[in-house]
Amino acid sequence: MWSLPPPPPALTLARQLPPLSFQGFRAGMPVEQAGERIHTAGGSLGCKPTLDARMRDCTGAVRLPELPRAEVLVSSVHDSSAVIVLSFSGPTELAARWISELSERFGTPNQRGHAGRPRSWEWIRSGTMLRVTERKFGGGWETSVTLTHGPLLDGLGPTQPKPG
Repeated sequence: MWSLPPPPPALTLARQLPPLSFQGFRAGMPVEQAGERIHTAGGSLGCKPTLDARMRDCTGAVRLPELPRAEVLVSSVHDSSAVIVLSFSGPTELAARWISELSERFGTPNQRGHAGRPRSWEWIRSGTMLRVTERKFGGGWETSVTLTHGPLLDGLGPTQPKPG
């Protein structure tokens, strides 16, 4: 009887790893759920329509563990979070700790960056991406965490203007 060979170890590991997420946020989550997460943490999120009837842009702020305030941007497609960006200014030690924790959960990231330029760490899995970017800003550092849901964005096609 014919059978398939076992998958390579890297593919087996990818199947065992959890979906990409950060501090309770994940790409593709309903905007309502992201808003509840933000409000529960003492933050706020307000949404407005865009020129494309399928999309909304939401902005606000949230408190994260060890961080009093992070700016939030959620771009939604059909009321699902296609892109979530959390950004803050502050110590690089916190970002380094998050990158270490994310690496333990999701494996070794792709890493980019050179001295004096933004540095980023990126995990990609099942059509989603999680990226941590660190850059010099003013006299300090700015760190952003971006969660992206590729299938939502890929499925948009041409702009659909609002009726009326």
